Amino acid sequence: MYFGSVRFFKNLIFLTVCVLIIVPTFFAFKFHNDAVSARSTLIADDSPSHESPETVFEPDGTDDAGLAEQMAPAEEAGPLLSADAPAYQLLYEDFYAPQPYGATERAENTAYLTFDDGPSERTDEILNTLAAKNVKATFFVIGHEDEANWARMRRIVEEGHTIGMHSYTHDYAKVYASVESFLDEFYRIFKQIQEVTGTTPTAFRFPGGSINGYDGGFYQEILSEMIRRGFVPYDWNISSEDAATGRILSVDTLVNNVVRNADGKVRCFILFHDNADKVTSAQAVGPVIDRLKDKGFAFAPITPSTLPVLYNYPE
Repeated sequence: MYFGSVRFFKNLIFLTVCVLIIVPTFFAFKFHNDAVSARSTLIADDSPSHESPETVFEPDGTDDAGLAEQMAPAEEAGPLLSADAPAYQLLYEDFYAPQPYGATERAENTAYLTFDDGPSERTDEILNTLAAKNVKATFFVIGHEDEANWARMRRIVEEGHTIGMHSYTHDYAKVYASVESFLDEFYRIFKQIQEVTGTTPTAFRFPGGSINGYDGGFYQEILSEMIRRGFVPYDWNISSEDAATGRILSVDTLVNNVVRNADGKVRCFILFHDNADKVTSAQAVGPVIDRLKDKGFAFAPITPSTLPVLYNYPE
């Protein structure tokens, strides 16, 4: 007789074990895929190593309108809050972009030179090169308390380049202590740029890039809050790798790092640094411009309408 036999109970135990394994595994995959899907509704490098991860999100042009709609904040940037809004949304009532998020423009065959961690003496050299080449760029600056660097901030704006926010101290421990700390750091550089240059910045770059090992617990909160306030985040899809190691790389190495990675790209968001020790970075700017122009790229500064590239957290 099968029912009640040793074979029956062995098969019953086997079936029970299979159910206990298969059901949790199914739901684990389901929850993982749901989480990935939720993340992918946000567009997604200045990582601590400053190397470009594999997960740069670059829209292919077929769904840009939907993407912009997904990222769009309220109809206009400003303190429009729900009753259950997080407390940090009440901070810094004047920390808003002049216009709502509207980054939908996707100019093809365009290169965006970006410089992090300045200004410094290197900024002067880079600005001289840009003027000679008739090229505009974008500078993501950090806070300074000296007139020489304030003058460099003013020069960036006066010469038609874009000035963006990169935090005040660039101290990861301070910037990423909490959502509130992030807002405090960016509010400080926001106010300094306004007071020094008379310009209200709208573009920002995460210190260490949006995927950096420090903000994983509240990355989406930070991103959503900054976008709600009208600010536009920018990572990059090409790195010169001028901060990837402790060494100062040669001009040729930096130029080749940029040029070889431009192949096959419709838009190039290029990462350089202009803090004081990046001597070869400043020297590489001219050759990079020449080589990319030969490849058919035009150059432009980032504007509030420039659709960004932004990293997704890896699946």
